[in-house]
Amino acid sequence: MAYLDTAGLEWCRGLLLGHEFLTLMCLECHVATRPQLLPDPQLDPISALVFSITQDLPPEIPSPQHLKVAGVDLVTRTGLTDLAVLHVDSEADLLEEAIRLVTTWDPDMLVGYEVQRGSWGYLLERGLALGVEVVARLSRVPEGARASHHLEEEDEYGTEHTSQIHLAGRVVLNAWRLMRSEAALQSYTLQSVAFQILHTRIPAFSHTQLTAWWLADTTRGRTLGHLLLRCRLTLDLLHRLDLVPRTAELARLFGIQFYDVLSRGTQFRVESMMLRLARGRNMVAISPSVQQRAAMKAPEWIPLTLEPLSRFYTEPVVVLDFQSLYPSVMIAYNYCYSTCLGRIHLLHNPPPQPYSFGTAHLRLPPDPKQLLEMVDEMNVSPCGVAFLPSRVRRGVLPVMLEEILNTRLMVKASLKRCGERDASLRRVLHSRQLGLKLIANVTYGYTSANFSGRMPCSEIGDSVVSKGREILERSIQLVNSHPTWAAQVVYGDTDSLFVHLPGRSRSQAFVTGQEIAAAVTKMYPKPIKLKFEKVYLPCLLQTKKRYVGYMYETPDQQEPVFDAKGIETVRRDGCPAVAKVLERSLHLLFDRKDVSLVRQYVQRQLLKVMQGRVSLQDLTFAKEYRGARGYRPGACVPALQLARQWTRRDPRKEPRAGERVPYVIVYGAPGLPLIQLVRCPSTVLADASLRLNATYYITHAILPPLHRCLALLGVNVNAWYTELPRPSTLTASTSTLPGSSSGPSIARYFTPVACVGCGADTTAAPAGRGAAGGQGLCGGCKGSPQETVLRLGERFRTYERAVDHIRQVSCSLEMVCEACVGCRLQEVECISLDCPLTHRRTMAGRDLQAAHHLHSLLDDF
Repeated sequence: MAYLDTAGLEWCRGLLLGHEFLTLMCLECHVATRPQLLPDPQLDPISALVFSITQDLPPEIPSPQHLKVAGVDLVTRTGLTDLAVLHVDSEADLLEEAIRLVTTWDPDMLVGYEVQRGSWGYLLERGLALGVEVVARLSRVPEGARASHHLEEEDEYGTEHTSQIHLAGRVVLNAWRLMRSEAALQSYTLQSVAFQILHTRIPAFSHTQLTAWWLADTTRGRTLGHLLLRCRLTLDLLHRLDLVPRTAELARLFGIQFYDVLSRGTQFRVESMMLRLARGRNMVAISPSVQQRAAMKAPEWIPLTLEPLSRFYTEPVVVLDFQSLYPSVMIAYNYCYSTCLGRIHLLHNPPPQPYSFGTAHLRLPPDPKQLLEMVDEMNVSPCGVAFLPSRVRRGVLPVMLEEILNTRLMVKASLKRCGERDASLRRVLHSRQLGLKLIANVTYGYTSANFSGRMPCSEIGDSVVSKGREILERSIQLVNSHPTWAAQVVYGDTDSLFVHLPGRSRSQAFVTGQEIAAAVTKMYPKPIKLKFEKVYLPCLLQTKKRYVGYMYETPDQQEPVFDAKGIETVRRDGCPAVAKVLERSLHLLFDRKDVSLVRQYVQRQLLKVMQGRVSLQDLTFAKEYRGARGYRPGACVPALQLARQWTRRDPRKEPRAGERVPYVIVYGAPGLPLIQLVRCPSTVLADASLRLNATYYITHAILPPLHRCLALLGVNVNAWYTELPRPSTLTASTSTLPGSSSGPSIARYFTPVACVGCGADTTAAPAGRGAAGGQGLCGGCKGSPQETVLRLGERFRTYERAVDHIRQVSCSLEMVCEACVGCRLQEVECISLDCPLTHRRTMAGRDLQAAHHLHSLLDDF
């Protein structure tokens, strides 16, 4: 640990060495709020602080004694027996007790799921509003010293993009931002993350609801229990993901501090390891300025990415991948700052003045005789840059990468020998080999980061890329020209090959793939190695970096694995319905090889969308918000549009930069721009007059990705949609549903619907029934009353059966929700948009009202 600068931060040394001094404290606070507004620390006082502490201390180290418990009668009637309560007389005393709590337990880390608005940040801002010095007293600096806090800094990046709170000597973890790098999700609310990672459903309540419970003596325990659950789940997330021990192990491996692993980029890690090796060789790294980086010669080479032979392959396609290609190239050919001699044409006639080399300058000796003697031994890259051979000087980067790769092999071997019982050692070894893999793969990026790099060099970056292109091109030529393999490379990307083997079985593809990997590996010096990765059977190559297929990794594997790269099934820029429909369609295509089955399935799903029988959660988009200053003026972005609407009502409701904002598209008056049809999902659930824009979802979201895949088979997906009948709807009755807006919705007047009787196009009348002659019926149905009555009667009986099903489902939903929220649904209102039951409850009520409307329509007619 001598290489770590931990002066003044003794906690860091203990934490990194063994975690034995690790203590985490999670905090949630309840505040007295104003209705419909988020808590404001300038106005809303803190009513209660709920905390949870976890620690990892050896038995011989004493821990702080439990706090003196007082006022337990506040919660004894609620059944919260594991909750200790300390009652104080004023909010100022509450802040003093919070400070005493932190100084007594002396935690290494302060944790909160959203630290700025509902946890430690609110506590600090409230302290400033009351004139209580909280920031410095929570830090580990001597009393009287000031600690830097985000409230005192106007750093846009620090406040908006990292939500960082600086307390000297302690690490403040903002859990939801950490989850963004740990899991790829549509939403990063605690409800969504807890379900996806911990498989636990939890409710979400408004601040108004929690305040109402808090003010009533009989329901105060619900507020405390909810906040305590959030504390414990936040800590459970960190433990389940092994976040703290893994980060500490990476900090020790890279030689940087704990929080730098989370907040700094990959260049910082590479530089930390590289400088330790350079110091032993008496080398000093340069620090180029912005002007020097701008004056550097621009890169000339890019990785080789072939245009794939796009089609549906029913025969094996073997995928071969070079193992750590760029690190292996740097090791094999000794590419480094310390071995680069510049352009080869300059060695024969070196200029008298130093010439440009990366962001600096290089001077060669006036007499190049000694260099010219080594020309035959030099490693000259395809871009014309010369490097010294290894016998003359071994580069710093090749030595570092070689040690990293060899160490990773040893760690992985130790991991295999490690028994299942020693789980803690397995976690440490896994974190170590993962860190070594990451640092090896990003070393090339350190040399080629010409815009924001710390020490870029275009000569080295171009040399690595050009050599990688040459290796890939030679390998493709060998595979295509080999007489016995009868193979064809149908796609290549940077360091991988997709080889089509026509007329071969899956077992034969494994044998041929291994032969290709062995033959190509022999062509190059160590450690460059082509590895057999997998076999696709069947597969679909769409475009560059977009392909999907059934994957087999071993010859004895019987069940394939659905593997997709770059298409909508693994992307998050669409709604979940797109991924579900596309993935199921591809499964049918791969399993049955019958396009007609795919057509039937797609048309059934499109009808569900048009009939409004798809969950709101499946039709919700979620895009990251970049901050108010992250968009150009006049930008029409849904996340920005909703953020502006929320901010006008409540300035504190603006989403954080990086937060995913959910939205849906609804019907509107003809001619309205799309940006004005964007709504928050909670608004659609509350207003029954709003209908999801099925036409937009089908034509702009679902059909385009299907077309990109199935058009390779000569299928016109858009024709499937035009063949569908337009289903009848009951849009005209939405004004009678509970929760609908009081004013008339323009969508009710202009949205085209279908006749309830025959399905013909019509437009719902804006008002009246009975005397109007049957609202929702076309002229033909009105002219044939007997036939229309029979149709409506059959429709009504269908709805009656649906109503019975709705009642049964509602009972089951009520039982599930009561188990989640802990009380009857009539007493609470869960506002979680991440729970599918929220939408199902709403739609069940609307379907019941639609059945009543149809009954009234039948009686009036």
